[in-house]
Amino acid sequence: MSKKIVVPIDGSEDSYKIIPYAIQVAALSNDHILFLNINHSLKELGYEAIRKAAQYMQETSVPYEAKIRVGIPAMEIIAESSNPDVRCIVMAKGRGKEEAIGSVSEHVLKLSTCPIVFVPRRAIDGSL
Repeated sequence: MSKKIVVPIDGSEDSYKIIPYAIQVAALSNDHILFLNINHSLKELGYEAIRKAAQYMQETSVPYEAKIRVGIPAMEIIAESSNPDVRCIVMAKGRGKEEAIGSVSEHVLKLSTCPIVFVPRRAIDGSL
């Protein structure tokens, strides 16, 4: 049975650059991708961020869906990924210093009940 790969999209370039990796993960397990955009208020809905993420899917047969939620980013990622139909979360490491992870990533790591794949900037940029 197909499961979801949750991919938080916050509008940063790093969040878009991990999409090819998320596609590979989804393709290997015949899963589909759920792009998740979280905003602090209804005034900031992330339609543009979702549209940009969808452009990456044009060259693939991996199915996807998108969801926009309003709230605290880490809490909304946890709420969305706590369902048993979620295989894992694939997300950028965040905006922390090179040796650290960002605050949202850190909170997701502490609270998640499913596996998380953090893609570091060096892997995104191909400098590994």
